[in-house]
Amino acid sequence: MRRIWGLLLLAATVAGCAIDDSGPIRSVWRPEPPKTTYSDVVYVTDREADASFPGGFATRWGGQPSCGTAETVIPPATGADGKLEYGYVAKAHPTVCATAKGKLGGAIALIEAQAAARHCRSVFVFVHGFHTGFDGAVLRAAQIAKDAQTACAVAAFSWSAEINIDRYVSDIEHSDYAQPLLEEFLRELSESGLRVTLLGHSLGGRLSLMTLSAMNQSRQPPRPGFISELVLAAPDIGAEAKNNDFLKLMAGAVPLAKRTTVYVSSYDSVLEISRREHGGVPRLGSSKDISFTPSAEDREVDIIDASNAAADRLDHSYYAMSPETLKDMTLVLNGVSLKTRALGSEGWKPTIQCGTSPCKPRLSGEDERMPRFVTRFILHVLPVIPLVR
Repeated sequence: MRRIWGLLLLAATVAGCAIDDSGPIRSVWRPEPPKTTYSDVVYVTDREADASFPGGFATRWGGQPSCGTAETVIPPATGADGKLEYGYVAKAHPTVCATAKGKLGGAIALIEAQAAARHCRSVFVFVHGFHTGFDGAVLRAAQIAKDAQTACAVAAFSWSAEINIDRYVSDIEHSDYAQPLLEEFLRELSESGLRVTLLGHSLGGRLSLMTLSAMNQSRQPPRPGFISELVLAAPDIGAEAKNNDFLKLMAGAVPLAKRTTVYVSSYDSVLEISRREHGGVPRLGSSKDISFTPSAEDREVDIIDASNAAADRLDHSYYAMSPETLKDMTLVLNGVSLKTRALGSEGWKPTIQCGTSPCKPRLSGEDERMPRFVTRFILHVLPVIPLVR
């Protein structure tokens, strides 16, 4: 099996630290006084149930759906004494998935009840990436829902990713196994009449886009535009010039999503590793010069350069760890246009900058930042280290 010498050094460098959603999670905001957020996240997962794992689900593929609600605890960025605290799942409450209304009718009923209790008719759905446990998935869904002020029902779709940096290929395989279940979940959400916003990160972005594309080409496609806002953050999707998977998948999915926002970063070192694992094929999440123009005038696809956003050690989780990204995502999930986000409005500053004409949007903030050492190593040294068997 092909391996990279540099990847071994990377594993040693980041040993014991969190590089993705499975790691410590807390809000990016510092309210005064500091306040912890307690919220319920509806979950649908294909993981095998195992009480010895945080949240009650293992990293193993279960082959059948499980549904329920997870009680999450998300602390602020810093506590009252300046101490750092991290989120956790207090308890999970399983429920029966299948009902007379559908194979995932139990989960849909929980979402509808949560929306009704908050006097709203929408749901924010999060699909995580690789190297993520069940608890990381529901906690990240809760954190983004809070920090991006989604304000209504919150759900997490958790496929059987493993919490092991050396199991990337296995994670790709398990994400593929999850596609039929995600398709059923999204189909039943489309039939519910709720406003749906969907965020897919890394391999979760790949899974989300390929699922929507397949749904649109199925015998009975869901209603057009049932996804109000589709957000792909650091998507791990092939974007090779002569064989561009993203352009083909996006063309298939665009009828189902009114607007798609793609956050990319040229400093994303996880996607550099993915590029090498895929035989040198560039990844969408690090391709800031790519573009897609929908054929329908009522559809929009925006590529946002988030290279200067603060992030984790490997610059892959900026979508949830950067205040700049979350400020823009708050507006995106609430349907604010690209033009308005570039101009700003009463009470808030612009969250993106254009720079050129036509607009090539990038997040507002510092003009340039120095990538971390690990990122610089992976981006500049790793490419010249040969692959070995």
